[in-house]
Amino acid sequence: MNQSNPPKKIFRTLEDVIAEKGEDWRKTLDHARQTVPEKFLSDRNLIRLTKGAATIPQTELMVKLLYQDSKERPVGVPGIDLFFKVVDHSNYSLGAWLVAITFFNDWLTEQSRTTSFQKMLGYLQCCEESPENKDIDHKFLDLVEEMLKTHGYVG
Repeated sequence: MNQSNPPKKIFRTLEDVIAEKGEDWRKTLDHARQTVPEKFLSDRNLIRLTKGAATIPQTELMVKLLYQDSKERPVGVPGIDLFFKVVDHSNYSLGAWLVAITFFNDWLTEQSRTTSFQKMLGYLQCCEESPENKDIDHKFLDLVEEMLKTHGYVG
């Protein structure tokens, strides 16, 4: 094994996340568990979310969006599963997606607007697949910012 690349820490439980990332994560993870039912955000998916470059504010935003999604769409594929499916098929990392979602959510708030989580994912996916991103490989945040500035959002 290459000593310069230690193995990644495997989180099996939320307590593992807290032990590795710090006690300040406890409140956020407890809130997630109390707010979003297991059906819509399993411990496994919550752990996967925190293993990305997720910050506490990004995790809190995702919990808020997933809670709203669970109320708007109580049946069907949970929002977190849609999210990971989109991220897994993306050229961008989980961390880049969390940054883009945060930016888009902040943009919507500044515009006094809201949208569903599913439509948000769709818009961001369209940004990634846009012709503007085919010839030049943009940073995801820069691409989303440019698309909102140029085309706005009609969702």
